[in-house]
Amino acid sequence: MAESDEVVEAGIEQVDDIEALQRALAEEKEKAENYLASWQRCQADLANYRKRAEQDKADIIEFANSALICNMLPVIDDFERALASVPAEIDESTWTEGIRLICNKLRAILEAQGLTGIEARGEPFDPRLHEAVMQQEGEEGLIVQETQKGYKFKDKVVRPSLVIVGQGQEKRKAKQTTQKEK
Repeated sequence: MAESDEVVEAGIEQVDDIEALQRALAEEKEKAENYLASWQRCQADLANYRKRAEQDKADIIEFANSALICNMLPVIDDFERALASVPAEIDESTWTEGIRLICNKLRAILEAQGLTGIEARGEPFDPRLHEAVMQQEGEEGLIVQETQKGYKFKDKVVRPSLVIVGQGQEKRKAKQTTQKEK
């Protein structure tokens, strides 16, 4: 029986060894799964970082373009004012036509970069696009006159239009009647 006890004890030791090995294997599998999950998160973080870095770079370039274009807007305004005040005698001269061509070329270059004018006259007042500088007799809420042209750069307002908004004819008449009574 001593021999069978030794066999039993050897079997028990083997079972204990197998159980210990299975526990160790399970622990190592868990560690491997944790390492894999961590690695996958790191890969996703790196991909997100690269996308963010590329977007930031594009935003910086767009902002730089936007700043340059904003600095060019007064030049376009000056050209338009100069062309609007050309005397009739020299309006058809080649010199005046050359200035018009330069202005149009500058405008076309800026438009190719993404600059667009904001429509104002006759449009409803929109505080996101327009800045009211005055009210005048006219249809209420509609823009009567534009005092300075506004522009968008790639759907972002870089300079709002300065406008005169209609206050309605009835209000104006009511104010005049009230003032006469005083």
